[in-house]
Amino acid sequence: MLLNSKIFNPQGKVLLHLDKVLEYFKKGNVSPITLEVDPSNACNHSCPFCLSGHIHLAKFKDTKFFNRKMLSKETLMKLSRDMIKIKINSLTWTGGGEPTTNPHLKEAINYIKKNSKIEMGMFSNGSMFSKFDLFETIVKSLSWIRISIDAGTASSYNKLRVTNQNNNFLIVIKNIKKLIEIKKQLNSEIIIGVGFVVTKDNHEEIINFANLFKNIEVDYCQYKPEIIQIERDGNVDKKKEQISSSFWLNEVVSQLDKAKQILGTKFECNNYKLEDLLFDSKNYGRNYKECIGSQLQPCIGADGNAYVCTNHRGHKEYSYGSIQEKSFKDIWSNLKVRKCVMDKINYKEKFSKCSQLCKPHESNKLLWSIKENLDNKKYIEGLRKKSIVLEKIIKHKNFI
Repeated sequence: MLLNSKIFNPQGKVLLHLDKVLEYFKKGNVSPITLEVDPSNACNHSCPFCLSGHIHLAKFKDTKFFNRKMLSKETLMKLSRDMIKIKINSLTWTGGGEPTTNPHLKEAINYIKKNSKIEMGMFSNGSMFSKFDLFETIVKSLSWIRISIDAGTASSYNKLRVTNQNNNFLIVIKNIKKLIEIKKQLNSEIIIGVGFVVTKDNHEEIINFANLFKNIEVDYCQYKPEIIQIERDGNVDKKKEQISSSFWLNEVVSQLDKAKQILGTKFECNNYKLEDLLFDSKNYGRNYKECIGSQLQPCIGADGNAYVCTNHRGHKEYSYGSIQEKSFKDIWSNLKVRKCVMDKINYKEKFSKCSQLCKPHESNKLLWSIKENLDNKKYIEGLRKKSIVLEKIIKHKNFI
């Protein structure tokens, strides 16, 4: 079952940007390959496993992290212009919260599409496309969109996400079908996917999810394991440990095999995360000494901070600066500040306050190997040959 994906393959995508990677090691700075942007910290769903739950879930209301802000129109459009100037390859509208809750998102998407060659993608719960008339904008302007479902039945979906009549299962399925119909009408090449985060609470619906979407014309159905966020004080907390390998091996893998049989070529899985959970329950594959991947894929939070990565959003000690005070170009050019933050992560904390299997984790494995072999011409040439093969296979190469 553990096969490399054509879409979810961070190491393969790093290889497709080998020249930029080598430039980074030579100069110490390059424009990001991809940028994750949170238009909003507010969300109309309440998923218990949300990566950014500490920012918007009601149970965190009295903590220092709780922040349901949105990027203002002025800030969002200023950032849009800045991203065009710095010549990033791609950006993903994400969260934070639900990106489509920001009323100015449509204008930003249209502006970037009209004035640049930046590829755009989006993570969404898919419930609010009608409110701000986003259907055609999404289909015309985005390379892809993935809608989070995480359930196989209406009742479990609505219970898990704490929905109401305006954002429930029926609304989301209706919206997905409408996106597909508009895609056909406009002859668009957008890739429409749906996602299922596998947890102890929903793993029994892995097959239900596959059956639900086998006859709906989405392009893919992605499964990925839940990753538990680490506590930031660095102490060991049994409640914050990753789910044991026995769960994935005994309760999940066989169901994924059945789902693959049902879905055929529509089946996708973040196998690299499963491999680390299954085969390295001590380090989860973290054998690198520096987080290099974060220097190619940072995150702009809805609070305006430019964060090291999506896993650190809301934790201001891992911010390079605020786009409400400086341009992103100026923030990204300030190597002194970035070095200070990264030295803290790499050498002082040594990842003790980082989540395992984090966003840059998989790309870090290869990037560290490249750094260790920069003078090995045979090794680098081997990577170049691999990249030529991958160029014909990998989809969405600009989205690591």
